[in-house]
Amino acid sequence: MSEVFQNKILKELNDPLTLKGEHFEKCLLQADGNMDRAKKYYLHQRLAEETELDGQEDDREKWPMLVPLLTLYTLGTIGVLALVYGYLSSRLDWW
Repeated sequence: MSEVFQNKILKELNDPLTLKGEHFEKCLLQADGNMDRAKKYYLHQRLAEETELDGQEDDREKWPMLVPLLTLYTLGTIGVLALVYGYLSSRLDWW
């Protein structure tokens, strides 16, 4: 997935409008005027932005194993109750 973003960002760097943009100007200042370093800074920052947006998919389900866990606990509780009921019913002659 990051390779797709990286290719997209590298295509952006070939666009002269991107090189005149405010974000790239900040990278150029940080790189002390070195274009190659500025491009690497830009690439790194844009990848961080894209992966930050991509990481929000986990927010839709915070506890992915909660449903199976609750199911197992419920079945276990019902099973234990059935065993206790069966044991007590046989000892106390409920049937």
